[in-house]
Amino acid sequence: MFKNYLKLAWRNIYRHKTTAAINILSLSVGLASCALVFLFCQHELSFDKGFDHPDDIYRVTSTFKDGSKAPTVGLPYATYLKSEIPEVENVARMDPTNGTTIVQVAGAKNATPYAEDSGYWVDPQFFDVLSFHFLQGNGKTALQAPNTIVLSASLAQKLFANVYSVGKTLKVAGALYTITGVFKEDFLNHIKPDFFASNNSAPFRDQIAAANNWVVNDNYYTYVKLMHSSNAQHVVKELNAYLLRHAGAQMATYNDHITNSLQPLLDVHLYSTDFQDYLAYKQGNIKYLYLLACIALIILLLGCINYMNLTTAQAISRAREVGVRRVMGAGKASIRYQFLIETIAISIFALIVSIGLGLLFLPVFNSLTGQDLSFFANENSGLILWLLLITLITGLAAGLYPAFYLSAFTPVKVLKGKVAEASGMFSVRKVLIVSQFVISTCLVFATIVIWDQLHFMLNAKTGFDQDQQLVLNMNSAQSQKNSSVLARQLSANTNFKMVTDASAPLISGDMNLYPADKTINDKQIVFFDFADTNYLKTLGLQLISGTNFSQETFTNTNMQEDMELHDFGHQIILNEEAAKSLGFDPYTAPGKYVSHLHNGVVYKYKIVGVVKNYHYFSLHATIGPCAIMAVNPLKCSTIVAKIDGRNAAAAIQFASEKWKLLNPDTPFSYGFLDYIFQSDYDQDRRQQQMSGIFTGIAIFVSCLGLLGVVTYSVTQKAREIGIRKVIGASVVNIVMLFTKQYLKLIVVANIIAWPIGWYIMDKWFLQGFSYRVQINWWMFALSLSAGIFIAFGTIAFKTIKAAMANPVESLRAE
Repeated sequence: MFKNYLKLAWRNIYRHKTTAAINILSLSVGLASCALVFLFCQHELSFDKGFDHPDDIYRVTSTFKDGSKAPTVGLPYATYLKSEIPEVENVARMDPTNGTTIVQVAGAKNATPYAEDSGYWVDPQFFDVLSFHFLQGNGKTALQAPNTIVLSASLAQKLFANVYSVGKTLKVAGALYTITGVFKEDFLNHIKPDFFASNNSAPFRDQIAAANNWVVNDNYYTYVKLMHSSNAQHVVKELNAYLLRHAGAQMATYNDHITNSLQPLLDVHLYSTDFQDYLAYKQGNIKYLYLLACIALIILLLGCINYMNLTTAQAISRAREVGVRRVMGAGKASIRYQFLIETIAISIFALIVSIGLGLLFLPVFNSLTGQDLSFFANENSGLILWLLLITLITGLAAGLYPAFYLSAFTPVKVLKGKVAEASGMFSVRKVLIVSQFVISTCLVFATIVIWDQLHFMLNAKTGFDQDQQLVLNMNSAQSQKNSSVLARQLSANTNFKMVTDASAPLISGDMNLYPADKTINDKQIVFFDFADTNYLKTLGLQLISGTNFSQETFTNTNMQEDMELHDFGHQIILNEEAAKSLGFDPYTAPGKYVSHLHNGVVYKYKIVGVVKNYHYFSLHATIGPCAIMAVNPLKCSTIVAKIDGRNAAAAIQFASEKWKLLNPDTPFSYGFLDYIFQSDYDQDRRQQQMSGIFTGIAIFVSCLGLLGVVTYSVTQKAREIGIRKVIGASVVNIVMLFTKQYLKLIVVANIIAWPIGWYIMDKWFLQGFSYRVQINWWMFALSLSAGIFIAFGTIAFKTIKAAMANPVESLRAE
């Protein structure tokens, strides 16, 4: 029996080649979309699963008085965790604050220095918590001795090619380190490290020994491994009691309140968007996965609707087949089985085609997601099983309604040619067509809004001059020492209009500030950048009151001391928001004083000016309080230079030549401020591209279904078209005959889709932006116009050909 069903299925697929091709193509596009999205989701969900016992490992997080969150704690926090909280099996810290580190093979002639962005100093027992797999050396003991370092396999290959590297010496951040291990990069992890160095090394060892402030400088990742089956919520309560015991007095002194929590290791990669995180640029976003998964399933649903539509549209031609089989004794169940097997067969064909489409478009998908995905990666071994399951579910979902609908025909009516009397036949098909275009219209509307929001953010006025701003990165003590010399040399060159020496291009950190006549209870957390007197002119910041700070002389050369002691100037410039938050009138604030509490010492600074608010972060964040202060040039790690855009290449070449003379052991590293600033919009760009492409795919699938229905309708009405042509109907009349009934459905679909699209985009998508566009009438008009234009083009494609055909051909037998 099953063999007969297969033969019948194949015979019907072969007989209705056009319909079958449309169905297979529609479903294959949906399945290919699901396969590609599965690859991406599987990749993102695989992070950190390669560590031993990942379910027992957590990252300690902090929530502050103002509601902000960070996945870090103070340096002394880990000191007593293991001894005071019995559930803690092990604990390890990681310092992410060192930025780019210069790494060079020591003792080798003309060894190339490399700038590594992901090097971290960690506790010696770090690998007892996060068990990276070692290619060379032993993780248990690799970092016990001072000045020891372990490298990633890729960094070891870059430095030593295929030579065994354990025991060799590296110059790292100006100090000598012995390589004691090389770890594999055999699984995805949220850290993505280049190397780990022991913090049992100078000067880090001394910093840890001297650290006694649990509230200030809370920038250290602390990972805990709990005893198996420990109650994490109970441990959280113990952590907060632990923090109060050791830091309660300090929190009172600084008028702060911190609570701790535990973030499961397996949640770090996808659930860290709420944190102010040093590793944020390496992490994913679970909302992005949900978005892609929803779009892929929507495209697959559109393919299923196509199948239902085309199958029910063919009801008249299949009706006699059903009637004869019923008269011959076939029950409703056997007819349903036949149609379901036919649907599943089409789904299997679609699966085969989808695999080819997936392989063909994988490079494009990789460029959109910024990943290097592969169907043949180890973590994707279950992909084919998932695709088979989805294919079967798709076949059943798409085939159930047609199977029940067709098997319900009454044999007597069918054989008398009265199948058209079957109730609800056309209304259901119209509902399916409208459903398709509701979905497509929602996607078109969403794409328009996403495009408009991204366009707004990319073109909004930032309040500072970001055009043709060359940024040089001082990635070593050598380059920082020579930064002021290099800045003077650049200023003397005509290709450089203005040059400033700064700690960062826009923001380097934050500090507590409060009016000098008040107490720490009135403090505000203010973002800071530290620079020389050229900072305001170089960045084009506008003073609304007061003046620039005056030049100060700094003599300190001990870079291990707190900056507050000798490296800050005595004058400060606030932005409008900082002045207001501190209780000052921005226009009368100059001349007043603010205080800063650090390690029990109060420092006082004079406000000399207030600048107009500017976006020091992207438009994802609101403008908050920020300030600018003079600083010791030895603390500057950035030079920002306004260059002549017509001679950009000459300016870069000049800077490179001067750099090599001053900093022979540090690679020349540069960028442009506009690119750095707008890199925060990379995910928004990807989101825009993905929504646009998937919307195009959804429209393509919808149009395939509409084309199939129109094709069948034209075939059924061939004689009517011939008669109309004979009695004088024009091509336009005939095209409009078919077009108007579908355009009505398009308008109905838009009316339904508009409130849905508005609600999703206004109440969900746009709510995540601090600065957002307003949804305007033209967005609705554009989505309607797009739907009408695309539908008209699809319908006209088929009906014009039919309308221009010779009526004799269709009426010859009459």
